[in-house]
Amino acid sequence: MRCFLPQVVTSVLILVFLLPIAAQENSTSVLSGNHLAGLTRKALRGDRAAQTQIGVALAKGDGVPKNDSEAIRWFSQAAAQGDPHAEYNLGIMLYQSAGDQQNMAKAVVWFNKASNAGLPEAQFSAACLYKSGLGVPQNLGRALALLREAAIHGFAPAQNNLGKMYANGEGVVRDPVLAVDLFRKSAKQGNATGAFNLGAMYWNGAGVQQDFTKAIYWFQLAVHKQHVGAQRMLGLAYRDGRGVPQDYRTASIWLHKAAEGGDANAQNKLGILYLKGEGLAKDEEQASFWFAKAAEQGDADAQANQASLYQTGHGVPLDLIQAYKWYELSLRGGDTDRRNRLQDLAKIMGDRDVAEAKRMANVWRDAHQESKTQGSESAEKEMQETSRCSECALLPNVP
Repeated sequence: MRCFLPQVVTSVLILVFLLPIAAQENSTSVLSGNHLAGLTRKALRGDRAAQTQIGVALAKGDGVPKNDSEAIRWFSQAAAQGDPHAEYNLGIMLYQSAGDQQNMAKAVVWFNKASNAGLPEAQFSAACLYKSGLGVPQNLGRALALLREAAIHGFAPAQNNLGKMYANGEGVVRDPVLAVDLFRKSAKQGNATGAFNLGAMYWNGAGVQQDFTKAIYWFQLAVHKQHVGAQRMLGLAYRDGRGVPQDYRTASIWLHKAAEGGDANAQNKLGILYLKGEGLAKDEEQASFWFAKAAEQGDADAQANQASLYQTGHGVPLDLIQAYKWYELSLRGGDTDRRNRLQDLAKIMGDRDVAEAKRMANVWRDAHQESKTQGSESAEKEMQETSRCSECALLPNVP
């Protein structure tokens, strides 16, 4: 699917916060020494705030050995008393514990309870699950309502995700002007993805007058927090001289950062710089290296570029079977510009070689489809690997 560049993206699948109910003194550990003993006595007497704090410490291994099952037990006790922070934390633990639909469904229940108490983190988390259909039937209307509530509370990730839905018309009439306003609110609170998306709106002239200089300003704010998409866009800006003086060397630096961060588009663009010798020494082997990285992620342009190298033997050994395979995959991915090259290859290859290339393409496709399926089934793995989440991390204690 071809999207406008840069594409407005969602910042997170779900933001992981573990929230104790009461403020703590500025110490490195929630549980230590006499404080642990006193907190435990309160928790055993049914003090829900103490139960929540013990659960947080156990979940994070803060001052005590990490113990998820015990953390869930304490959160459950506090949640049973209606503590919204415990309800939310219990939802997080269930979300992370196994990644199956049953636990996802339980997580949604607890997120909804905490959402009803007005906790914006829970509203945001529940919205993410309703939007993606994890643990609950997909419900964009419910997701929008929850994101609006969290955004009203000033929760920056919710403002960004709500802006994304308005920018793309997901479950709501497309409204780029409102999207810009929401991205701006998120960005001004330091949300890197909000800053990137606001830059994207200025870059594309969506909801605002096109202004490359302002786009660069917001991209630069995002790269301060290592936002890979913003690194890529700065690279493209310097390559093309949009909003900044054209500078291939600087372009290559930013594209390299984004490519190292796993951005397939940046990997392909960096490969082109190596192939042309723009901003760095011409190196066909390095070009092939980065084309291959992007091609493995399914980037159709990179697949076609890698196919071209195999077809000509530049940077890689001449291999028409590999060339056909990558052209075939590129075509399936939506790149129709090289259809003639595929047809020309077929004319000079034997039927057996063409059949082998198609078989290899099918093997690649099946392996990558299986990988995507496994990723959607294991939410916990996604949280750990941040494959769908740029800000998923166990954050410090917050009151």
